[in-house]
Amino acid sequence: MTTVVLLHSALGLTHHVREWADSLREDGHHVVTPDMFGGETFHDLDAAVAFVDAEGGPGAFTHAVLSQTIDLDGPRVYAGFSLGGAVAEILALTRPDAVGLVVMHGAMSPAWFGVDAWPDGLRAQLHYASRDPWVEDDENAAFLAIADGACDTFVYDGDGHLFAFEGWHEYDDEAAHQMHEHVTDFLSSIG
Repeated sequence: MTTVVLLHSALGLTHHVREWADSLREDGHHVVTPDMFGGETFHDLDAAVAFVDAEGGPGAFTHAVLSQTIDLDGPRVYAGFSLGGAVAEILALTRPDAVGLVVMHGAMSPAWFGVDAWPDGLRAQLHYASRDPWVEDDENAAFLAIADGACDTFVYDGDGHLFAFEGWHEYDDEAAHQMHEHVTDFLSSIG
């Protein structure tokens, strides 16, 4: 069975991520939610990003994920929100156990972590809002160039970054539901 490793945003392992995980479990998927911050959570995105930057950026959190998922067997889909999407990207493009990748709220160029070729057989999705001020078009373009057709892209009308987090001030019900449908369809297609 494929395991979904669902990674939280810079806000930490909040109820938003737990709710997404529960929803995916209800759809029949095996989901784990590593806590990359050791219990720390934030209510302000700027403060959260400052914390991540002080720790060394997305790459600094891969060890926390690997140490919390070491006992998992079988293939994995690495998925994540914002920071979690970046960490998922690093893991999926460098780990042999990855069969899928779901990057929610924008990608980063794989050049940042020394990857210049897409792994054979890896399938992916990229999701983001069309006017999200945190998303950089050149980073998405570099990611998609490496993917070379192995990644489906979904762009949602709006300017919210964490638009899929119900209760967060950027929440967009329609976009969140559309993204959830795309993600669960993707996970079902992988098995």
